[in-house]
Amino acid sequence: MAEQAQHHPGGYYSGKNKIPDIKTFVQNLDKDKRERDQRLDDARTADQGKGEAKPHQVSKAGKEGTRKTVHDPTTQKEVQIEDVDASFMQAVENPQLSVPNVNLGKDTKVKTDPSQSNPEYGHNQDITAPPDPVAEGSTSDVPIHGEKTNILFHPTPSVSYEPMFAMLEKRAGGLCIAVCLAIIILGKMFGASLKGLIPTSMCIASGIWLWMKEVVRSGRELEWSSEQSRGETAVANLLPESVEWMNTLLGIVWGLINPEMFAAVADTLEDVMGASVPGVIENVRVAEINQGSNPIRILSLRALPDTHVKELKESIHAENKKTKDPQEAAADEEGGDYYNLEAAFAYHAKPSGADSSSKARNMHMQLVFYLGLKGLFGVPLPIFVELQGLVGTVRLRLQMTPEPPFLKTLTFTLMGLPQVQAGCVPMVQKGVNILNLPLISNFVNYAIGAAASMYVAPKSMSIDVGAILQGDDVQKDVLALGVMWIRIHRAVGLSKQDKRGSKHGGSDPYITLSFSKYGKPMYCTRVITDDLNPIWEETAALLVTPEYIKADEQLSVELWDSDRSSADDIVGKIELSMQKMIQHPGKMYPQISKLRGMEADSDMPGELHWEVGYFGKPQFRPALRTDGKDPNLPKGLKDKEELQDDKGTLDTEEKDAVAHTPPDPLWPSGVCSIIIHQIVNLELENIHGSEGNRKGREYEPAKAAGENTDEENKQLPSSYCTILFNDELVYRTRAKVVSSKPIFNAGTERFMRDWRSGIVTVTVRDSRHREHDPILGVVPLRLSDILQTSSQVTRWYPLDGGIGFGRIRISLLFRSVETRLPPNMLGWNVGTFEFTSEKILALNYHAHAKLKMRTGGSSGVIRRTQCRNLPEGDGMFFDIAKRDGKNNVRLPVKFRYRSPVIFEFHLAGKRGAAAYSVVWLHHLVDNTVTDINIPIWTTKNGPRLTQNYLTEESVTGKEVIGLEDLREVGRLQFRCQFKAGTDEDHEHFIHDNDSRETYETWEACLAEGVRHQKVGKEIPARTQELHDRSLTQARDVLKDASPEERKKWLSKDGEDWSGAFGHDPKAYMDSSGRKKAEPGRDKPVHDPYSPSSDDDKGDDNSSEPDSDDLGIQTANNTNRVNGSAETGEGQTDGEMDGESKREEKHREVANKKSEKRKNRGLMQWKPVRNLAFAKDEAKFSMKRIQHKLTGGLGGREPTVETETGT
Repeated sequence: MAEQAQHHPGGYYSGKNKIPDIKTFVQNLDKDKRERDQRLDDARTADQGKGEAKPHQVSKAGKEGTRKTVHDPTTQKEVQIEDVDASFMQAVENPQLSVPNVNLGKDTKVKTDPSQSNPEYGHNQDITAPPDPVAEGSTSDVPIHGEKTNILFHPTPSVSYEPMFAMLEKRAGGLCIAVCLAIIILGKMFGASLKGLIPTSMCIASGIWLWMKEVVRSGRELEWSSEQSRGETAVANLLPESVEWMNTLLGIVWGLINPEMFAAVADTLEDVMGASVPGVIENVRVAEINQGSNPIRILSLRALPDTHVKELKESIHAENKKTKDPQEAAADEEGGDYYNLEAAFAYHAKPSGADSSSKARNMHMQLVFYLGLKGLFGVPLPIFVELQGLVGTVRLRLQMTPEPPFLKTLTFTLMGLPQVQAGCVPMVQKGVNILNLPLISNFVNYAIGAAASMYVAPKSMSIDVGAILQGDDVQKDVLALGVMWIRIHRAVGLSKQDKRGSKHGGSDPYITLSFSKYGKPMYCTRVITDDLNPIWEETAALLVTPEYIKADEQLSVELWDSDRSSADDIVGKIELSMQKMIQHPGKMYPQISKLRGMEADSDMPGELHWEVGYFGKPQFRPALRTDGKDPNLPKGLKDKEELQDDKGTLDTEEKDAVAHTPPDPLWPSGVCSIIIHQIVNLELENIHGSEGNRKGREYEPAKAAGENTDEENKQLPSSYCTILFNDELVYRTRAKVVSSKPIFNAGTERFMRDWRSGIVTVTVRDSRHREHDPILGVVPLRLSDILQTSSQVTRWYPLDGGIGFGRIRISLLFRSVETRLPPNMLGWNVGTFEFTSEKILALNYHAHAKLKMRTGGSSGVIRRTQCRNLPEGDGMFFDIAKRDGKNNVRLPVKFRYRSPVIFEFHLAGKRGAAAYSVVWLHHLVDNTVTDINIPIWTTKNGPRLTQNYLTEESVTGKEVIGLEDLREVGRLQFRCQFKAGTDEDHEHFIHDNDSRETYETWEACLAEGVRHQKVGKEIPARTQELHDRSLTQARDVLKDASPEERKKWLSKDGEDWSGAFGHDPKAYMDSSGRKKAEPGRDKPVHDPYSPSSDDDKGDDNSSEPDSDDLGIQTANNTNRVNGSAETGEGQTDGEMDGESKREEKHREVANKKSEKRKNRGLMQWKPVRNLAFAKDEAKFSMKRIQHKLTGGLGGREPTVETETGT
C-alpha cells in the first residue's frame, strides 16, 4: 500500500514524498511488464470479431428542394447547404462507423495502400471515406457497441523502420567493440603501446557510434514526415472520425501558450536531476523551458464513463482532503458535472539546423551543468536539450460548471510511462556532439522519464482552466492583506559568543525577520560589532499574504552573532502569531521580549525591545472617484474607447473602485504590485551600420525598416527583465531564448513608503555569454504620472534607451495601507547626502583637525587646510564653499534608513580619531534643507559610539552601557539635505554585476530624458482637486465660501487654514510656504492684510497654447531635462566660462558612456565587449576577495527575487 500513496506532483518534498531519482526509476521501469502485456493481448483478442458489417448505404442528404449555395464565413468559400429532416436522428439512435472494406478483409475495388504516392493515396482515401459520395463497394457500415471510439481506419502511407533501427544499433554496437579489439590486438602485435592504442580505438569506435545515431535520427525524421502527410491529407478529405481538426487548432494555439505553464515540469525535472547527478557534476539547473512552435499531435480521442476513471477520482478526492476543509472539498466535488476523455498523443521534432533559432522551434529546454566537485566549485556547461520524440496516453477529467466559461478544473493522469527521446547539444558553435554518446543522453532521457513518472496513475495533476479561459489577466488587487510594521529598538544583556572582545562586548549581533515555516529572511539589520547591548533603531515592513495566515505562520525575530570564518550562531529568537496579530490592526504594540532558544521551552540570556503592528488596506474614498480615463489624451480623443486602458472585468464594487479611484493622498504608504506580461516585435538594433556596396542599390533603403515579422531567428535576443523599486534591484525574470514575442507573466509586490515620489523601473536586457548583458530598453514608471485616475493601469510601453526595439505590456497596481508615517520616514532608501551651507561650524572646539566623513560604503574628506578659527574666537569652521567644481562634498548612500553620517576629527601626529559627531539619515526629509546642530563627542570606544543609535537624552540619562567615558567637547553646526535617488556619485558603489546594471539603468533613463536628476513628490492635479474638495465637505465655513476663497485656505497637502479666516494665509507662512504660526491661536508672522508677496510674482505673459501646435520638438523649443544652457544672474565671465567648460566635459563623458552602453564605437565588436566583461569580472572578484579578508561582517540579507526563488 505504501507504493500506492497519493502525492500531488506540485506538493513539497519530504520523507514520505521523496525526490525521485534515476536509479529507483530504472529499477521499476519494467516491473510487471509481462503480465500487463498479456492482459492487453487477451483484451484485444476478445474484442475481435464484434460487430456486423453491412455494405455502406448512401444516406439521404436532407429535405428536397432546400439545397442552396451560400458563402461560408469560416472558410470564406462557396458551399452548398440544405435543411435537416428527421432521418438524421438515425445516426444518433443507431451509431455506426464507415470502415473501408480492405480493413475488414473484404474484396474492394478501391483501397488505400502505404506504397501509393501521396496524390493517389489522397484520391483513394477521398472516395472510400465519408462524407458521401463514396465509391460503390468500397466501404461498409459497422455498428458501434459499447464505448464510442475515434480510430483512424486508414493505414499510414509509410513503413516502420523501427526493427531496422534496433538491428542497426545492435550491429553498430558489436562493430564498435570489434573495432576496439582489432585495433588494440593488431597494434600490440606490431609493437604499438597500449597508451596510444586504447584512446585511438575509443575515438574510432565513438565516431562509428555517432555516425550510426545520426543515420537513425534522420530515418526517424523521414518516418514521421509520412505520418504528418497522412494527417494533412485527412484534413483535405474531411474525414469525420479523425482528430486532425484538433491538430490544426493546436498548430495555431501552440505558439500562443504561455511557457510558464510548463514551469512546474521544469522545477520537477530540476529536482530529479539534482538528486541523481554523479560526483563530477556539482549542480544542475533548468535555465529555460519552452514549447516552441512545433505542436504536439493528437492521435485519437474517446469519451470514458466514470467507471474507467476510478483511480483518477480517488486521486482528486485524496488531494482535496489534504488541501481543503471538508465543506470546501465537498462543494468542489459535487458542484458540477464531469466529462472524461482518453487521448493518445505523439510528438516528433522537425529537422533543425546548426543555429539555435531553428532548434528553438521544437520543444526544448536549456540545462546548465556545473562540472566540478560537488559542494566545492562548478564550471558552467550550458546544454540545449531538444525533445525529439514523445508517445503516450493521457486521461482527462473536466469539471463543468453552470457559470461561464462552464469549465472549472482539468485533472490529468498518464496511463503508463510515455516513451520519451531527447537530444542534447552543447551550446558551442563548433565541435563534435559528444552528448549523443549513451552515457550522457541516457542520463537526460532517464531524468525526463523519472519526472514524467510523477504524473503516472494513480498520481494526477489539476489545473484551474476556468481562470485561464476567462482571459482577464488584469490584476485588481494585491495579494497582500496588509503590512506588518516592525520597529527594532535595542537588545540588552546578550550572551557572549566570542572568546575575544572588549568589556561589555564579545558578540557581533544582528537581527533577521522571517516567517517561521518559510524560513527565508525577509529583512536583516546591520551588524553591530563587539557589543552585548546593541541599539539598532531600524524599521521594516513585511507583506502579509493569505498563504501565511492559512499556514498559521509565526513572525520569527531571530538574533544572530556574525562570524567571519564560520557559520553564524543564533543567539535567540522570538515568535509572534500572525493570525492573532491581524485581529488587532491599526496600532503599534511596544514589546520587551525575553529571548528563547531554538529548542522548545528553552531560553537564552538577553531581551529585545521592539514594536510591532499590523495595518490593513483602507476602503476607497468615494470623493476621489474619477471617470478612469487617461488624462494625458487630448480632449478630442479622451472619449474614444479604443484609446482607453484595459481594465478587465469589473464585476464587483471593489474592482470598479480600483479602476476608477487614484491612490489616496491621506494614505501615501502602501503595497505596489508590478507584473510584466509580454513583449512584442522585439529585435536588436543594427549596430554595424549600412552594409555592402551601394552601387546598383542607390535607391534602396539604407537599412531594414518596419516591425519585425520573424518570431524566431538567429538575430533575435534572449531577453529577460529586471525590476527596480526606487533604484533598488528587487526582481529578475528568467531569460526567454531567441524570441521576438517573449511571454513572462512574472512580477512582484513590495512595500512603498510614498507613492507620490515612487518610481518603478523595468529594464529589458539580452542574456549573453562572456559579455555584459546589454540593455534592450528601459521603462521608468512614475506612480504619480501613471496612476492619475485609477489605482491600476495595464498598458503597452515602448522600449527606449537601449540597443533594441519593441513594446512591453506592464500592469501596475498600488493599494494603500492604513498607516501615516512621519515625513522623514516617507523617503527613498537610495540617495546622496550633501551640504547646502558654505561652512561647517565646530563651536567650542579649538583644534585644527582634518574632518573625515563616512557612511555605508562611501567617504569624504575636508582637509586640515580648510579648517580655520572663527572670528568670534569661540571655535573653528571648515570652509566648504564650492570653487571651480571643488569642495563639492557629497556622500552617496545605499541603505539610508540604517545608516548615519559619521564625522571624525583627526589631529596631526595622532593615530585614530580624536572626536566624533554622528547624524542619522532617517531624521532627514527627502530633498529638504535641514539645520543640523549635533554634539562633538570624545571617547576611547569610537566604534560603539558610531554603530549604535544614540541620542543626547540617552547619553544624559546614562542609558548607554560601555560608553561611561563619553564627553561632549563642542557642537557641530551646518545645513544639509538628503537628495533622493541615484546620481553620478553612485558609480563608486559598483562592486558586482547587480550594482553595475542598476547604475547603468539609471544612466540610460537620464540620457534618454525619461527621468530627471531630482526626485520629488507630486500629486496629480485631478487627484489634488478631488482631495481638496473632500476636505471641505464637513466644514460649513469653507463649504459656503467661493472656490477662490476656499483654495486660499487649503494648503497643497490638505493642511487646515480655516482658523485664519479673514486674514491672508501668507501672514502665517515663511517665504517657502511653510506654516510658522497657528491661525486663530498665534499672532500672524507678517501683516495679516498686506503680507510680502516677493515670492509670489505672477507671470502676466501667460497665454493660451497655440491652437495650431503640432507637437513638433526641435532644438529651439525643447526644454532640456538635465539642466539649462542659460547662465545665472550675477555670474562673472570667468565663472560662466568655467561652468560651460565643466558642462562640455560632462557632456563628453555622458556621450562616451552612452556609446558604450549602446554597443557603438569600439564596443560594436564582440572581442572588445569580451575584454570589457573580463576586466569587470576580475575587478569584482578582487573586491569580493578583499571584502572577505578585510571587509566588515555581514548578516543574512535577502537577495534579488526571481521566478524560482532567490
